[in-house]
Amino acid sequence: MSHMKINPDAEVSTCHVDAQIDAAPYLQDLYKDGPFPLLLHPLVVRPLLVTYFLVCILGNKMVSGSCTDEVTLNVSAARLWKGAVCEPHILYPKLLPDFFSKAERIGKGVGAVNVFYFAPASNMPLGSFNKNKIVVLDEATYTFKNTATEGGLIGVLLKSLDYESVFVPSGADSCIAKIKMEYETLGDKDLSEEELKPIRDGSIGVLKAVEGYLLANPDVYA
Repeated sequence: MSHMKINPDAEVSTCHVDAQIDAAPYLQDLYKDGPFPLLLHPLVVRPLLVTYFLVCILGNKMVSGSCTDEVTLNVSAARLWKGAVCEPHILYPKLLPDFFSKAERIGKGVGAVNVFYFAPASNMPLGSFNKNKIVVLDEATYTFKNTATEGGLIGVLLKSLDYESVFVPSGADSCIAKIKMEYETLGDKDLSEEELKPIRDGSIGVLKAVEGYLLANPDVYA
């Protein structure tokens, strides 16, 4: 019976390594400059792009909605404009301390940002503040528009939320406030009437509070 002897000095074959490299030469070329170029290779990029666009098209469903309200106020459009549009950061915490703990305006005119902080007593379920940016400020037509940028419903139920208020004079000491709200939801479900109601009531409520203050103080913003 013969026995096979193993020579410890014999050269170990590495043909399997060479075969692997020959099977995928592009990997060797990509890795010579580090791993990053591999991320840009078509075999890697194409599946990622397909996945990305499928997520964008199929995953980002949203619903666009709008609602309008009108309310008659017994103060002139000019006075209401000065209080509710020019100085809401001053009046709202003063008139509604149980709802607004404080407020601030950053900047002036179009592009300025209003930040309203909700008081604990307000029991706001969606955050402690609301930040919005002024995009239209036309005193000649008493038209005001802002877009919510952070806080409140943004990032929770809504992707975007725009308010537009127009004060239409209806007499020397009266006007009609026309309020329009436009929004896009984060999902494919529209806001219910129950979800819209506090938003709409809040928009009218602050104007009514300003109206009451101006009626009690006829010299303010006269």
